[in-house]
Amino acid sequence: MDSKLNSVEMQALQSLDAYRDGDVPQRLFAFNLVMRQPSGATVLTRHGERTLFRQACLASLQALDITEGTDMATGVKKWLLASGFVSEAGGAAVALSITRRGKLWLASFDADDNVEREAALTASDFARRRA
Repeated sequence: MDSKLNSVEMQALQSLDAYRDGDVPQRLFAFNLVMRQPSGATVLTRHGERTLFRQACLASLQALDITEGTDMATGVKKWLLASGFVSEAGGAAVALSITRRGKLWLASFDADDNVEREAALTASDFARRRA
């Protein structure tokens, strides 16, 4: 559901403290991304936190797709590695590279979806997880 947020709503979610209570987009409440506490303060819900984390993962993967080295939060890096979206290239300086699965995930967010789908992934490709 969070993929239907527009840029203004995503910006509001990312910088919730900067918004006055009346200025918070109502769709954030409708999608259960934020809630109002009894004191009147607007806070992120667990779903809102997951949405921000997912956005950070997507942004890091997109940055890695454009440039070779990119800084990313430890939690984001750990999740991308565990999910099989990136892999570590050996050597003294460990570099990350996007896997085929990571490219497919990125392409799923693109409208034109220009990734070849001739060799489709199987269920075992998605079941593989690193501990």
